[in-house]
Order: sequence, then structure tokens, then C-alpha cells
Amino acid sequence: MPVAVVDAPPSDEALMARVRADELDCLTGLFERYQGPLFGFLARLANGDRDVAQDLTQNVFVRVLRYRASYQPGQPFRAWVYQMARHVWADHYQRQRQRPTDDLENVEKTAAHGRAAQTQRAAADEHQALHEALALLPAPQREVLVLHRFQGFDYAEIGEQLGCTAGAARVKAHRALDALRRIYLS
Repeated sequence: MPVAVVDAPPSDEALMARVRADELDCLTGLFERYQGPLFGFLARLANGDRDVAQDLTQNVFVRVLRYRASYQPGQPFRAWVYQMARHVWADHYQRQRQRPTDDLENVEKTAAHGRAAQTQRAAADEHQALHEALALLPAPQREVLVLHRFQGFDYAEIGEQLGCTAGAARVKAHRALDALRRIYLS
């Protein structure tokens, strides 16, 4: 009886190498694989704002297409696309900080998050309270925790993205976790 050989789907790196070589249809496979995880990552950074996260996720893939020549074959695609997502988030965050009326709205939202977190803890909704506390962390600390705890990056990968050693990334994550604990337990 002949044995059927099943071809394994192409790796992320192989697909991106083809996108880099102007086979743009291959971007669809990468979009299907990464749209959900990137959306989750960006939604957490945006304090659960799904509309912002959706726009930013689209921007990531626009940049993947625009800057495809900067991808180095053999480079882990996952780390490269998350680095792209970090840049998209940073650009968005910088634009928001430059708008004076948005600063006032952000202060109001932060205060509302604090009140909501107290209400949730009183109602014993620990999961929601934890996400509220995560939203109150400074963006760099929130980012490290989201990359490690929610996106599954190890400290070496995080260190590579942040431009530091794995040990330094571990220290940053530990400090962020301590800050989260203080906010959550206050």
C-alpha cells in the first residue's frame, strides 16, 4: 500500500522570503497566522481598545509589505513582525502624546480605570481587576509582561527586541511584575 506524503506548510521565514522576493500573495498566509496574536498584543498595549488594535494590526501588515526588503532571510519572522508591531505602537503612542486634548482624555481614562478596578475587586472579579492593573502600568513595563506572559516570548527574544541581554529582559519583567503586584494589591 503506498504511503501518502503530506507536505508541511511553508515556514514563516520561507513565506516572508517569498514576500521579500515580490511574491505578495504569500503575505496572506502570514496574515492568517499572525493577525490574531498581533491583534491581542496590540489590544493589550492599547488598554483593550479593539478599534485602535484593529487599526494598528492593519498598519503592521502595511509596514511588512512596505519594508519587506529589510527582512533578512534566516531571521526569525516572529521576532521581526513583533518588532514591527512595537514600532507601529510606539508611533501611535507618540502621536497621541502630541495631541493636548488627548492627554486630558487619557488622564480621565486612567482615573476611570482606577475606579473601575476598585469596583471590580469589590465584586471579586479578579481577572478583570488584573487587566485593569495591567492597563495602569507604564507602557514599557506592560509591553514586557504582554510579550512574555501573553505572547509566549522567552527572555532572549524579548532582550533581542529591546536591545538588551536576556538577563536584563528578565530583570525588566520581574520589575514590571512587582509594579503590577503593587497596583493590583493596592
